[in-house]
Amino acid sequence: MRNRMLRASPLSVGVLVVIAAVSIVGFTFTKHSADQQEQTLLASNTNQAAVYIGSVFSGVGSILDPLATAVTLTGGSPAAFDDRAKALTQGQLVLVLAQRQGSGYVVTAESGAGFQVGQTLGPALSSALSKAGAKATPTGVVFNGKTSTAGFAVGPPLTPTGDAVYLQFSLNPFVASPVTASKPFASLKVAVYGAPTADRNSLLVANTSQVPVPRPNYVTTTKVGDATWTLVADARQPLTGGFAHQAPYVILLLGLVLALLLSGTVEVLVRRHRYAAELVSERTADLKQSLADLREAQDALVRSERLTALGEMASVVGHELRNPLAAVTNALYLLRRILGEPAPENLEKHLTMAERETAKAAALAEDLTAFVRPREPQKEEVELRDLVNEVVETTPPPRGISLSVEIEDALLEVDRRQMAEVLANLVTNAYQAIGETGNVRIKGRIEPGGAAVVVDDTGPGVSEDMAERIFEPFFTTKHDGTGLGLAIVRRLVEAHGGTVRFEDRDGEQGARVVVHLPGSRRTGPDSDGHSSGARPERATVGGTRA
Repeated sequence: MRNRMLRASPLSVGVLVVIAAVSIVGFTFTKHSADQQEQTLLASNTNQAAVYIGSVFSGVGSILDPLATAVTLTGGSPAAFDDRAKALTQGQLVLVLAQRQGSGYVVTAESGAGFQVGQTLGPALSSALSKAGAKATPTGVVFNGKTSTAGFAVGPPLTPTGDAVYLQFSLNPFVASPVTASKPFASLKVAVYGAPTADRNSLLVANTSQVPVPRPNYVTTTKVGDATWTLVADARQPLTGGFAHQAPYVILLLGLVLALLLSGTVEVLVRRHRYAAELVSERTADLKQSLADLREAQDALVRSERLTALGEMASVVGHELRNPLAAVTNALYLLRRILGEPAPENLEKHLTMAERETAKAAALAEDLTAFVRPREPQKEEVELRDLVNEVVETTPPPRGISLSVEIEDALLEVDRRQMAEVLANLVTNAYQAIGETGNVRIKGRIEPGGAAVVVDDTGPGVSEDMAERIFEPFFTTKHDGTGLGLAIVRRLVEAHGGTVRFEDRDGEQGARVVVHLPGSRRTGPDSDGHSSGARPERATVGGTRA
C-alpha cells in the first residue's frame, strides 16, 4: 500500500504531460527550424564546393587541348608530343599519346612514369579513350586503399582519327592539397568521388579521415566534362552558430523543470484523495488477477482435455486400421499371384490404385500409432558422424537431387534409433520440398551447451506463419500428408531436452531446420575442449560438393 501511495496521481501526471508536451513541441519546432537552417547552409556550402571542384578539374582541358593541337599539327609525332608534354607539366603529370590498333589502344609516346611505348592499354581504358572527344572527359577514378588515380582524355576532332591524348595523376586522397585547403572546404568535412554515387573505390580527395562521411550529411553532384562526380559533406561545427544550435535544448530543459514543479504542487494537493483511490485500485487489481488466473487455468484444462481426446482417438483409429489394412494388403497380394504378372490391362490400373491407397492408409495408421505411443529415450553415447552417415545410407537422395554432408567430431548422449528417425524425417521432407532438382545439405557442429544438426534445402521455403504452426499435429502443406511427421520430430527432440525450429536462410531461397541437442562434447585428440584444428568431414552424394 505504501508503494502504491507513492504513485503520481493522474492529475499531476496530466499537468506534467501537458507542460512537457508543450516543451517538446517547442523543442521540436525550434530544433526543426535550426536543422533546416543548418541543412540549407550545408547545402549552399557543399554546392559551392561542388562548383569549385568542377571548375578545378575541368581546367585539365587547358593541358590536354594544346597537346591535342600539337599532335594534330605534327601528324602524331611522338617526339613533338614528348617535348610539348614536358613543357606543359614539367614532368608532374603522366601524359600518354595512344593510337587505336584493332579494338584497343597502344602507347606511341609517353611522358611520366607508369606507361611504356608500345604498351597495349587495358580494355577499360581503351574503351574510355574510344569515347573521348573534343572536350576533356574523365576516364574514371580508382582508389586502392592508399592512392587515388584519375585520368582524363581528349580525342577527335582535336586529334587525328584513331589517336587520343590521355592524362593521368595519382595522389593520397587524405593528404592536404590546394584543392581541399580552399575556402569552400574550410567549414566542411568533404569526400569527393569520381563517380555518380559515393563509391569508396572511386574516392578522389577528402579533407577528413571519416570516410564515408557520417550522417547526417549532404550529397550533391557536379559535372566534370561529360562525367558526373559526387560530393558528400558534413559541417565541422554548427554553421548556424552556437546559440542557435543550443536554443532548442534550453527551451526543452526549462519546460521540463517547470513541468516538474507544477506537477509536484498538484501531487501534494491530491495526496489524501489518492489514498482512498489506491485502496479501490488494489481491490480491483486483486479481482482482475483472480479472473485472469481462472481463465488461464480453464484454457489449460481445455487444451489438456483436447489433446487427451485427440491422443485417444488417434490410438483407437491407428489400432483399428492396422488389422483391416493388413488383410486388404494380403488380399491384393494373393490377387496378383492368381492373376499373374503382369495382370490383365483392364485390372492392372485398379490393382495399382488399390495398392497405392492402401499404402497411404497404412502409413497414416503407422503415424497415428507413433504419435501417441510413449517413447522414453534410451540414451547412449553416439558419434554424430556415424548417426548422420547411417541416415544418409538409408535415405539416399532421389535422382536429380544432390546431398552434401559436413559434420564436426561430436559425441551425443541420445537414443540412436529415435535420433535416426528424426534426421531421416527431416531429410525426406527436404527431398519432397525440392521436387525434381536441387540441393540438400546436412551440417553438424558443436555449439555452446550442446550440438546442432542443420538440414538445408533449396526448395520453395516456409513462410513465417507456416513456420509457427508446422510442428503442430495434423497441420500439413502436402496434399497427401498426414501432418504427423514433424509433430513426431518435435516430440522426440523435446524428449531429449532439445529444440527444433525453422530459421531464415539469410535471404536465400529454401528452408533450414535446426535441431539443437544438449549434453554433447567434442571428440578427437583435443576432446577436452581445445580445437584440434582438424577440418570437419565433408561428403557428397549425387555429384555436388558443399
